[in-house]
Amino acid sequence: MGDMKTDQIQQSYYSPEFLKLIAASNGVRKLGPKEGRTRQVAGVRLTWKATGEDTGYSIGLYEMDLPPGKGIPLHSHPYAEVFYVIAGYTDFLRINANGQEEWVRCGPGDTLIAPINALHAFHNRTDKPTRFISSSVYYHEILLETFGKTVDVNDPLPSEQEPTETEADRYLQVLKDAMKIHAYFPQANSSSGLEVLRDIENRNSNSAETVHA
Repeated sequence: MGDMKTDQIQQSYYSPEFLKLIAASNGVRKLGPKEGRTRQVAGVRLTWKATGEDTGYSIGLYEMDLPPGKGIPLHSHPYAEVFYVIAGYTDFLRINANGQEEWVRCGPGDTLIAPINALHAFHNRTDKPTRFISSSVYYHEILLETFGKTVDVNDPLPSEQEPTETEADRYLQVLKDAMKIHAYFPQANSSSGLEVLRDIENRNSNSAETVHA
């Protein structure tokens, strides 16, 4: 009798009528390496592994391959973000209790937690690529989608060229516009976009102050 009752319960769970009640878009699925929507944002690329549509608009998960000399400047947002490094070394910038900048170098298996409203940045200040996963709430996905563009994950990265003043000012405007989506970039108060990009370049190239935490 017990086995018969179990079979009946399982059959009811797997019935077409019951499965129609499941809110998942396409059910359980797998994404392989390089699969997912790839976006280019502020000179770096990320590939979405899970989006709000996949998770009931609760969290998003992206993977980023960060080339040497690339990074995202200091910023904050009203939600937490968690990073998990898969390969290489990523340097994360934080502000300590005395208002001073500190670098935290994370390698494979390390996790970096940026709490709500905490200023943070990440840069690859090594000579080898780094790869990490980032997880945050759906609002973070909205931010990255607003200012990014879809690219093919297999396309080569744009060649390194000295940015024009127009391109630099466009970058600065993105930092200012991010405030509309509740992301704060202190560099948005800079006098010019070239000033912002020079600061980022200096941070990417100077690894003398790394803090191993």
